Amino acid sequence: MSFLLPKRKLSISEIALIPEACFYLFIFRLKISFQPSVKWMPKATTEVSENTGPENLKSAQLITGVIDGLGNRTPWKNTCLVKALTAHRMLKNRKINYKMHIGVAPVSNNQLKAHAWLSVGNNIILGGGNLSAYFEISGFK
Repeated sequence: MSFLLPKRKLSISEIALIPEACFYLFIFRLKISFQPSVKWMPKATTEVSENTGPENLKSAQLITGVIDGLGNRTPWKNTCLVKALTAHRMLKNRKINYKMHIGVAPVSNNQLKAHAWLSVGNNIILGGGNLSAYFEISGFK
């Protein structure tokens, strides 16, 4: 179990989120692998994520920080979609307003690369990075 823990000291809040995050990372990895997307994909929306208070933003960042930290420490592969769906479920359970985005970017040989990320208000809280290369094709709440 020590492989799940980072080298820095975790707060009690982070430690409390680890079992739930591991559970949902595992569940969504299985669902993506064995079920059609109709069963596990949230409903599409064109709405912008509502602005949320600083307390909810801090909670959302704590949750996504734990998910990101566990992402490379589990024995199964956690793609950006698995992490985004895990965060989606955990934020929804806590009634925190968010939006999950799916986008594509062109790569060589007329192929596309897909990416999923989450935002709370105007803040990207999961899957950030070079998002300017991606064209958002759908949003989910």
